[in-house]
Amino acid sequence: MTDRILEIIKQERLTPSAFADNIGINRATVNHILNGRNKPSLDVVNRILSKYPELNSDWLLFGKLPKYKSDKAILQHDLFAEIPVESPKPAKAQEEKKYEKEIEIKAPEEAIAPLLKQEIESVQYTSKKIDKIMILYSDNTFESFSPEK
Repeated sequence: MTDRILEIIKQERLTPSAFADNIGINRATVNHILNGRNKPSLDVVNRILSKYPELNSDWLLFGKLPKYKSDKAILQHDLFAEIPVESPKPAKAQEEKKYEKEIEIKAPEEAIAPLLKQEIESVQYTSKKIDKIMILYSDNTFESFSPEK
């Protein structure tokens, strides 16, 4: 969180002392936070969010985008993200939908095709057999599966 507070200070073109005065806290408190001696208290976070209401609290606390409440969410993909699947809609609803403004994010097939072709060409078949498959869970437990012999 310290780096995000420093980012706010730089973006507002303030000194740490001016920032402390601006949000109504002791100058030494900001100095200790920026130097890593102390972590920001709940009071400091509340004062920052009160003074800069356009800031997204999730960004300040956890670094989650978007930075500002007014910004549209930036999609962040990771390997284990759950992607919601829409159920098929009746034909009438689909006809109505074509008149609505909608933003879809799709990668062009032309960009994906060469990557898929390259991936397929790089697969080499060998006589290797699967010995064990392990699934690791977020609570530090795991399951191990072996093929029946």
